[in-house]
Amino acid sequence: MNDDPSEALQAAAASIGIAPPESFLADAVVHRYHDRLNDRPGQRNAWYMATHNPDGTTGGAVGSWKLGTSATWCTSTRRTFTDAEKAEFARQQAAARARAEAERLAAQKQAATKAAQLWDRSRPARPDHPYLIRKTIQAHRARQMGEALVFDYRDQHGTITTLQFIQPDGSKRFLSGGMVAACSHRFGPKVNQVLILAEGFATAATIHEATGHPVAVCGSAGNLQPVALAARAAFPEAVLIVAGDADPVGKQKALAAAEAVSGRVVFPDFGGPGVVHGC
Repeated sequence: MNDDPSEALQAAAASIGIAPPESFLADAVVHRYHDRLNDRPGQRNAWYMATHNPDGTTGGAVGSWKLGTSATWCTSTRRTFTDAEKAEFARQQAAARARAEAERLAAQKQAATKAAQLWDRSRPARPDHPYLIRKTIQAHRARQMGEALVFDYRDQHGTITTLQFIQPDGSKRFLSGGMVAACSHRFGPKVNQVLILAEGFATAATIHEATGHPVAVCGSAGNLQPVALAARAAFPEAVLIVAGDADPVGKQKALAAAEAVSGRVVFPDFGGPGVVHGC
């Protein structure tokens, strides 16, 4: 273990192949940041949490939602705190968590309002959009603003929480601050007997066009299980099929999501001339 919190955090980040944050706060709150080694410009898929422990050490965790990996870290320096110091430390951490939660909820509310406004201003996606042409898929419910395809992500009550944007080159981003967890972009017929979950729109569209089943686009491997759990609560009798991506993280998350809801898992093979590959 390392005596310096910054060095301990840097070592943990390096062990899982991500860049550490440029600075950190030991407030027991999860903070997201840009991982210069793996994130595209504008993305913040990395996260860290740091806290001062009662035994005098400082530690926490660091990880990447994009890579689906994380590591814990802790310093070796210890000291003994008085009961009064422990009580004050606990109060400060509780206050910090409450502030962070209030800020998170306020940001989500603001993002949801903005998402609904932008969705209303968008127009049905052009069928000749370069991304759709390259993937040989239809637009379905996708809309368009400028050159970007726009997808509405909704919660279990059908309320828009955020938007996802896909540029002609395939780069993707979510509206900043919006709630993504357990939310999805759904299209196809009304859910009756089957619902298929996929990470990306191209995969979902290809499967829907081949099967006619309703699909839910989850946006990332890490969101497959939250969406699956929400779908199981909404459709207790439906067969839930998780269409996982073929990469190691995609397979792991798809299997976990299917197991959590007693569903099925498939790994579609879209290989072949003129057939879209999943993303």
